[in-house]
Amino acid sequence: MATIAVLEPRDVPLGGYRAITVRRTLPHIERTSVGPFIFADHFGPTEPTMDVAPHPHTHLATCTWLFSGRVRHDDSAGHHLDVVPGDTVLMVAGHGIAHSEYSWPDGPDLHGVQLWLGYPTDERLVERGLHHFTTRAVTHGGVTARVFLGKLRGDVGGEVGGAEVDFGSSPIPAPRRALAAEIRMEPGAALTLPLGREVGILVDNGSAELAAGGNEATAGPAALAHSHGVVTEATITAGDEGATLLLLAGDPYGEDLLMFWNFVGEDESAVRSAREDWENAETRARRFGVVEGYPGFDGDPTRSQIDRIPAPPMPPVKLRPRRNK
Repeated sequence: MATIAVLEPRDVPLGGYRAITVRRTLPHIERTSVGPFIFADHFGPTEPTMDVAPHPHTHLATCTWLFSGRVRHDDSAGHHLDVVPGDTVLMVAGHGIAHSEYSWPDGPDLHGVQLWLGYPTDERLVERGLHHFTTRAVTHGGVTARVFLGKLRGDVGGEVGGAEVDFGSSPIPAPRRALAAEIRMEPGAALTLPLGREVGILVDNGSAELAAGGNEATAGPAALAHSHGVVTEATITAGDEGATLLLLAGDPYGEDLLMFWNFVGEDESAVRSAREDWENAETRARRFGVVEGYPGFDGDPTRSQIDRIPAPPMPPVKLRPRRNK
């Protein structure tokens, strides 16, 4: 029988020089992933100070979801666009990609979540690139959802009675039947979802209870309530002040994750090779490409004058995979 637990966030500086502080729930000492979601960082609302110079990724995908603000995305596959609330951008690393992310000092408060999705071995041979999708808000009975990965159906209940609703779907391909949606709930509203997957809710504001298999737990701001294992269905119930949250679900990752910094690999030699390629100018350009557009966009640069974030040194001991738990 699946149990429900809550992960409290910890503060982490993100981005090296001029780092932005995020509240991280995944990975956690008690939990390495929920479905394919291997990182979950909550940030803001704060002054728009994101300034992350070009940096690499391998065999994972990044997804930034904003509640407010604007983030500029430039990558080595030739994509240049602004991420704004309601839009989702899934950047797939494949064998190697690099990108930068930054905001402007005169913009609106920066407030959102960054997610990383891991690609298990049997789904790892994907081309690097970018998927962009503008979501549509669907409201029913005190629940408003914007689906940005997968598709979402559920019974809306609580104080308004029950009604099955199709909240829509996203065309973006993602590993392990990933499902992600922003859900805004009025006080006492409830949503029951058919799943057959692992599930988590990352609360932005208010509070919400996650219940499945006769177990339940309540999460507050920046905390993540999640199931241990696959659940047939789950019910989310908003607290007395309502809730805004991200629903995250997917099939279990299914294997231990070998990862160092931003590099995922099938073994230690693959991870070390990725790091070496990033640190060498010739192999960096060949494998990861060149990020054009950083640090300028229609005006004076507002971020540090560096061309990339260097990889940290490899540890002197053998890399150990993160146990799938």
